[in-house]
Amino acid sequence: MFGLTAASRCCSGTICSSRVLAITPSFSGIRQCSTAPASTNAHPSTAPRERMMPFADYVKYKKRLRNRQLVWALPCGVMGTMTSAAVVSSYIPNLMAPPEEIEPIMGMDPLIFYGFLGAVNGFIAAGLGYTVFGQLWHLANSQLSTQLLQRDNDFKLRIAKHRFEGDSRFEDDYYGDKVRTLSDYRQWIRTQQQKKANMEKLLREEAAAEK
Repeated sequence: MFGLTAASRCCSGTICSSRVLAITPSFSGIRQCSTAPASTNAHPSTAPRERMMPFADYVKYKKRLRNRQLVWALPCGVMGTMTSAAVVSSYIPNLMAPPEEIEPIMGMDPLIFYGFLGAVNGFIAAGLGYTVFGQLWHLANSQLSTQLLQRDNDFKLRIAKHRFEGDSRFEDDYYGDKVRTLSDYRQWIRTQQQKKANMEKLLREEAAAEK
C-alpha cells in the first residue's frame, strides 16, 4: 500500500493532468447520453390526430339541442307575455273601461299598444330562454360540447370553401342548413359547382357577344 502511494506521489503533474484530460471527455459523453431526455417532438407530423365527431352524430346532437332550446323558449315566452300583462294591469286598472274614458298612447288605443308591447316582451323572453338553455347545456356537457363545436366549425369552413361566390345570404340553403347526411352534403357541393359553371358560361357568352 505504501509503495502504491509513493508511486502515485512521484507522478509528474503534467502526465497526470494529460491523463485526466484524456479520460474526462469519455465520462462526460457517457453522462450526456445517460441523462439527455428523449425528444418527443422529433417527428411532429407523426403525432396522432384527434378524431372529430362523426357527421351523423353531429347532425343528431345539433338537432336535439335545437329542439330542446325551442321547447325551453316556449314557456319563457309565455311567462314574459304574462308578466307584461300583469305589469300593465297594475299600472292601468281602467284599461277595460269605455274607450272615451281612456287616453290614447302615442296615438294608439292603449289595449293595442300594450298588446303589442306584451308580444315584444314575449319574443325577447323566448330568445333569452333559448340562449340561456344553450349556454347551460354547453356547460353541463363540456366534452360533448367541445366535439360538437369542433365539428360545427369544420362544417362551416367546408361550406364557405365550396359555396358559390355569386350567392347572397338570402339564397336558399346558403349556410347548408338543409344538409342532414353526407349525401346531402355532396349534392349541395354539386349544386354549387353547377352554379359556378353556369356563371362562367354566361360570362363567356357575354364576352363573345361584345366582340
